[in-house]
Amino acid sequence: MEHVPTPRSPVRPNDRSVGSIAPEALYRLDEVKPRMGWRDADYRAAVRAGQKTHRSGKRLYVLGADLIAFVTRAKGGDR
Repeated sequence: MEHVPTPRSPVRPNDRSVGSIAPEALYRLDEVKPRMGWRDADYRAAVRAGQKTHRSGKRLYVLGADLIAFVTRAKGGDR
C-alpha cells in the first residue's frame, strides 16, 4: 500500500504560531524558540549576543519588540 501524505491546513499570514512576532506581545521562551526556529543552543547564543529576557518566577519571557530589535540589529542582517 502506498503512503499518501495527509493534507495540511494552509498557513495564514496572521497566525501567530508559525513564526510571526508582534512587537506588543510578551512571549514565553517555549513560544519564541519554535517561532524563530531556534534550538536551545541558538537561544543561549542569542542571549549572549544581547537578546533581552524577563524572568517571572521560573518562567522566562521575551518582549516582541526586544526580539525584533535584536534580529534587525544582528550582524549581517541587512545586505
